[in-house]
Formats: sequence, structure tokens, C-alpha cells
Amino acid sequence: MTHSIGIAGTGRMGTAFARRLIETGHQVRVWNRSSARTAAAVEAGAVAVDPAGLAGCDVVILSLTDAAASGAVLDALAGAGIAGRLIIEMSTLLPAEAEALAANAEGAGADFVHCPVGGTVAPALKGQLLGLVGGSAKAVARARPVLEALCRRVESLGSAAAAARMKLAVNLPLATYWQTLGESLLLLRGAGIPA
Repeated sequence: MTHSIGIAGTGRMGTAFARRLIETGHQVRVWNRSSARTAAAVEAGAVAVDPAGLAGCDVVILSLTDAAASGAVLDALAGAGIAGRLIIEMSTLLPAEAEALAANAEGAGADFVHCPVGGTVAPALKGQLLGLVGGSAKAVARARPVLEALCRRVESLGSAAAAARMKLAVNLPLATYWQTLGESLLLLRGAGIPA
């Protein structure tokens, strides 16, 4: 089934989402605070719109910097009317932030899922991300076809807060690894060993 999908936030991941969704047959509209950042998605076939233009899509993906940015965009979407739409929040958030966004979207009559992902741009372009999705059973079922275009595996974890917690749990060992690698390289500084 082809959906019209709006993407708020066309940084590296938002642009990768747009490219992958266009490749899999979806109509994609994009918006970014800095309109110049939509150029790569537009070159791939997306249409640049304002937030009200996103509100007309069947599905709106939020891929933004933080919860404050997601909240501001969600407020703008709600003002344009999103009753009956599906909002997929894909940013990395704290559990309480994900729950607050869910409540706001549902209060505006939209279905909502929080789906932070494991992976970077390269897997996103191939549909090989790990999706950690939380939301009502109805909203998750509705989001699954879109998420399966982006993810090799979609794990339903219950609530939006649970999905946020799982993403943070997955990130913790990665952060520890990078910190340890940095310490290892620092230990070798001055030893005459090429990095």
C-alpha cells in the first residue's frame, strides 16, 4: 500500500528515511527549519512543504534534534489538523518525553508511535535498521508497513516510554565502547605507534 508520508527533519537520518521511502514507492513530503537542508530529499523526489503541508499526509515522521523540536512541530501539526493521521516519532528521547508527545498527538486525534532506531545512514538507505516501536496495538499495526520499509526488524515493546528506554539501553554499551576506545588511543599517544 502506498502512503503519502511527511517527514519533519531532513538531517542525515531524515533524508535517508526520505530516500528509502521514495525508493519503496511512497509519496514523500519534507520540511526542515532550515529549508536548504531539504535539497537532498527533494533531489531524490520528495516535495518540500511547510508544516501545514505535512499535516495533510497519511503518516508524519518526526526525525528531529530533541523533544523540544518534536513538541514544537507536533503543536504546529495539531494546529493544522491531524485527526486520523499517524505520527511516527523516530528521534532518541527520554521516556517521559516520548509519553508526553504521545499524549499530545492522541489529544489531537492522531495515532502515535515512538520508534527510535538502531543503525545509521547506510542501513537506513537499505531498509536495514532495527526499529524499537512503542504505542497502542492499533497504532503499531498501522505503522508497521512504513517501518518495515525502513527496518529489517521491528520490535514492538509496548508503550512509547518502553521504546525510549530500550533505545537508551542499546546506546549505553555503544557509548561505553567509544569512551573506552578513546581512552585506549590516549594511552598510545606519544608511543610512536600510528593510530
